[in-house]
Amino acid sequence: MSSNPEIHEKLDEIYTEPEAIAFFNKLVFSLCLQLIVLAKRESGELTAEEADRMYKKPSEKMLLEPYGISYLQYRALKEGKGTGPVMMTFKRVVERNGYDFDKLYYSEELIDMALEKLSDIRKQKQTLNAMKAKLTSS
Repeated sequence: MSSNPEIHEKLDEIYTEPEAIAFFNKLVFSLCLQLIVLAKRESGELTAEEADRMYKKPSEKMLLEPYGISYLQYRALKEGKGTGPVMMTFKRVVERNGYDFDKLYYSEELIDMALEKLSDIRKQKQTLNAMKAKLTSS
């Protein structure tokens, strides 16, 4: 967990826009799956070929169902709509595989990417609103 007020302010900003939240969650949860694949490769649970294939297109079923998380539950987490118990289970899965979920979640790089997306979303909305105003005033 981060006690850095700047990180929390950035996250607060991201959480003002559902599309930015979805983008951020997708970054975090997709990275977590890729890291789980790497951990399984390093432990010998996956061959190099399986790991390469899963790294590009992870099988949520294979990676998460053994821990009690279904594809639909994972998808809900990525969309920011997951439940607390599923989130805590996912967090433990990441940590069981040798990675610190909080360190990923509070990563400045991922947060900054989501802020860039938020900026793009706002610019697009401003442009659309300006165009709408022009069209309705004519």
